[in-house]
Amino acid sequence: MRHKGKYPAKLMLVGEYGVVVGGSALTLPFRAFHARVRSVEDIPAGKEEDARQSLGHLEQLFGYIQGLPAGTFHATPDLRLFSRELKNYWMDLDIPIGFGLGSSGAISAAIYDLFFPDSEGLSLLHQKEDLATIESYFHGKSSGVDALTSHAGSALRFHSSGHIERVNFDPTEIPGDYRFFLLNSGERFDTGPLVNHFLKQMKDEAFRRSMEEEYLPLNQLLIQSLLGEKEADPAMLVRMISDFQLQHFPKMIPESMVELWIEGQVSNVFYLKLNGSGGGFMLGIAHVSFRESLDERWGGQLLWIE
Repeated sequence: MRHKGKYPAKLMLVGEYGVVVGGSALTLPFRAFHARVRSVEDIPAGKEEDARQSLGHLEQLFGYIQGLPAGTFHATPDLRLFSRELKNYWMDLDIPIGFGLGSSGAISAAIYDLFFPDSEGLSLLHQKEDLATIESYFHGKSSGVDALTSHAGSALRFHSSGHIERVNFDPTEIPGDYRFFLLNSGERFDTGPLVNHFLKQMKDEAFRRSMEEEYLPLNQLLIQSLLGEKEADPAMLVRMISDFQLQHFPKMIPESMVELWIEGQVSNVFYLKLNGSGGGFMLGIAHVSFRESLDERWGGQLLWIE
């Protein structure tokens, strides 16, 4: 059985919602959390219910893939293998669900490895399209970005042209000596309804124009700054994105985070933006000189991206 064993969570440093409408994005695997493929003979004590639920989801996912028209995928699913093996494996998941870290994407990446034997030779774009179809089982619509990041296991740059490339990106070497972090809001949000809400917003001409003329260019410039292609302060760009999201994406921001969100903008100590579709973890940036004070303030709610 061909699989990597562990599939990391993902972080979208740049591009949340923009990537849904063809904008650019920068993602990287986040190895603090994983989905792990395990045998049904390997169920630790206390994990029995997790294994039972996982087996149920795999059976439903098989039915979903089996019911798709022939030719849906670039890689051909081995349905006979899937049917035979689906009761032999379960997904041990420590990625928080509904927190913007790509839990369904990691599971989709594992399924792709397990039951799509000719997928490895495909381009990243074709793999992304296949993975989007698999992940659509969970949300109704998926870009495939999360799943591809988990599957590739490396930082990825998604261009507005549709081109995808692996990039060398070290989150500890950000221009200006800044660091990204995750701050736990403690509130789980469901991806599907949030994406549907955004797609409805895009039907409004003024909102769509703001996305195209303000938000997408900001994302593009932030990616270029982080990759050293243009000289621009990444923290100031995150602040501008933070302002935009507070104004245009209020439904995606937990109420408990709004005051803190504004505090960051006023104090200039840190800036917050969405991590994924919303809720769960907030993605923040701060200068390294503030790290100790933020650790003291937030303790275990804070995870630095390194």
